This record gives sequence, C-alpha cells and structure tokens, in this order.
Amino acid sequence: MSRKLIAAGLCITSLLVAIASHAQGPELHFSADAVQMAPDRQLRNARMYVGDQRVRMEYERNSQRVAEIVDWARGRAVLLLLDQGTYMEQQVPAAAVPPQSADNDTNPCRGAQELQCHQLGQETLFGRRVDKWEMVAMQDGQLQRSLHWIDPVRQMPLRQFLPDGTVSELKPLGAEIIDGRRVEKWEQSTTRPDGTQQSAVQWYDPQLKIAIREELPGGFYRELKNIRVARQAPELFEIPAGFRRMEIPAQTPAQTQPKRH
Repeated sequence: MSRKLIAAGLCITSLLVAIASHAQGPELHFSADAVQMAPDRQLRNARMYVGDQRVRMEYERNSQRVAEIVDWARGRAVLLLLDQGTYMEQQVPAAAVPPQSADNDTNPCRGAQELQCHQLGQETLFGRRVDKWEMVAMQDGQLQRSLHWIDPVRQMPLRQFLPDGTVSELKPLGAEIIDGRRVEKWEQSTTRPDGTQQSAVQWYDPQLKIAIREELPGGFYRELKNIRVARQAPELFEIPAGFRRMEIPAQTPAQTQPKRH
C-alpha cells in the first residue's frame, strides 16, 4: 500500500471538515455529490452522506476506492480501504470536535477552554441584527483580543477585527436558486495589515445551515450538487463486518523534514 494513499486519507479534506462541523443535530440528514477544484486545476469528486453528527465521504484515489468517516459523537475518524477490506482509525482531536449546545446558546467560545468571550451588546450590520463579542485568548504569553459581529441565526461572523489588524466582512448579496434550492449569496472581503485584500463568495443554504458553494482565493472552488434531504442508513457510518484494522504507519524523520527546493 502506498504512503501517498495513506496520507490522502485520515488527512480529512477541508470540505469534509466544513460539513462535519455543522452536522450537529438529528435533523440534519442529506446526501450529495461533492466537487472540489484546487489551484492545480485537478477536479476532485466524492459522494457525501451526512446524518446524526456523522459524515461519510466516498471517492477514488490512486485507482482505489476509499471512504472517510468522521463521527463527532465518538470522537473518531476512520479511513476505509474498500477494495482491500481494511481500515485505519484515529481519534479526532478534542479541539476539533464541535461542542454541543442548546439552540439559544450563541456564545462563540463555548467548548473552547482557552478562549473567553464577552458579549458587548447588539448592533445592526447590513440590515441585520447581530451580536457583538469580544474574544480574549492567551497566545505565546501575550493576551490577544479580537472583536466579532455574529449573526445569531446563521452563526456566521459578519465582521471581524483580528489581533494582527486583519479586518474581514461578510456581506449579503441577495437570494439565488442553485440546483433547485433557494440559497443566500454572500461575499467575504479580507484586508490584511499591509493593505492587501482578498475576496471570496459563498452560497449559504438556510435549510442545511452550510455553504453549498464556495469560490475561494487562489483558485479553490467547492460545491455540493444533487442534494437530497433524507435520513441516511446508520450502517453507512460504521466499519463493515470483516474489515481488518491496520495501524497508521509512523513517519520517519526524513519524511517529517520539509523539502528543500
């Protein structure tokens, strides 16, 4: 088995993380085709299943069929090598597990012991009522403070002032129809302390509470297509009977060293 394949799995894709981090309740069940485009212009396709704080993504890598499963409830990530009947498993870092909360708990620091959040009141931004928060964290022995204006319904920061001077805004651009679904189009602009700017566009699905399309800086693009809202079979998120467990190969010192050009 190639190390390249092993590295590809259990190194969870950004799209998988984005979906999994919102899969917080039994009401969120759906399947979709996931498409990603990277700057190398290589198109990556996968089949995705979401349900009960669990996400499964199936794709082909190096001519082998692979499935990744993230199970937030169990705190684990599993890589299934479907053609070989084997699997590898690792724990999801505690910091990466989205905390459970009551529907009325909008504190952005919930579950993060290293952060403290103080609500500073409410304001109107882009015609929407938002909660203003101050976030405080200790980093490298220094106290870092940031300000965040958060849409309490969508749980999205519409404006952020970060400790390094970076300012970002997320502006609504109206409603659109994508793949038969009514979505909200948003533009995110980021200004660095040196004056450089970046922009990205996302299309937010209010029913799924996630962005189903994103156009990101640097040529990154990702989208969910053929979305079907329906309960997913529990066995999709389990290790199939008869699959053999394999240990994740340890990296040698040479493999952990950065390459020199």
